[in-house]
Amino acid sequence: MLTKNLCPVRFAALAVAILATPALSQSYPNKPIHVIVPVTAGGLTDVVARRIAADASARMGQPWIMENKPGANFIPAAETCRHAKADGYTLCVFTTSTLTFNPFLIDNLPFDPARDFKPIINLGMFIGGLIASPKLAVKNIDELRALTVAKSGAFNFGTYGPASSANVFRHYLAERWKTDIVEVAYKGSNELITALVGGEIQMTWTALGSWADNPNNAKGRIMAVDGAKRWPKLPDVPTYPEAGLGNYPIDTWMALFAPAGVPDAIIAQVNSAVGDAIKTPKLTEFLIDQLIEPSVTSPQEFAAYVAREREETGVLLRKFNIPKIQ
Repeated sequence: MLTKNLCPVRFAALAVAILATPALSQSYPNKPIHVIVPVTAGGLTDVVARRIAADASARMGQPWIMENKPGANFIPAAETCRHAKADGYTLCVFTTSTLTFNPFLIDNLPFDPARDFKPIINLGMFIGGLIASPKLAVKNIDELRALTVAKSGAFNFGTYGPASSANVFRHYLAERWKTDIVEVAYKGSNELITALVGGEIQMTWTALGSWADNPNNAKGRIMAVDGAKRWPKLPDVPTYPEAGLGNYPIDTWMALFAPAGVPDAIIAQVNSAVGDAIKTPKLTEFLIDQLIEPSVTSPQEFAAYVAREREETGVLLRKFNIPKIQ
């Protein structure tokens, strides 16, 4: 009698399992994926993210819907990502500042950069460089160094504020050359470029994507670039090591992340689709044209890289007494 009493329960459980099977077997993704972008539409980071997303969505068979969430040192985008459901349907584009600068520059940061997000893949390295004003009578890095050393404190370096990447490079450059270079901060790139072209500032550092088209050095002469080798679009410009600037430890990257709880299998699937897209000749060429170095990584490799760079960035920011963002 005991066996007969259990049979209905067994059949009921089997029925539930059968009914649930289609839902459980549905493969990811089976609906659109939302991607949080921490900058306004139309900027280089946004343009590149959308271009990569278009190829990745085609490979995964679902649209990638881009949502721009700029402002407040990238915190709104990070918070939106952190609080999203960890099911793989919300992904996030972060840049270097979000996870390597902010932890050291912002008190009471609402998110934990090491624990609240899962790295998926590096989308590319922005090639940065030192640029001299066209009003400055120098043709190469050696002439710029000699002039800056001979007139310590007489030259201005354009930045976006004390806590910006440009200002950190200014400190690094001044230390390497053992001279004083004055910071002048601007609110935006248009103001800074106008100041550089007009000779109000004599040099600056920036990601070079917007400098790909710079006929006759009209906006300024690129003195040196980061990267392991010379850039194809700038074959005559030396790398930092070639220019005597050593290996500058901070890279400028953009990358894809997910909320911390997203399953590893989904992380691996997105990594594969995005990585395959980036490796195609057409997309690789697009990135290089934007002065972005493709850098396809596994999730594990990129996680280790971000952790290491965060530590190195902290060392540099403390060394130069970079002030907190108020």
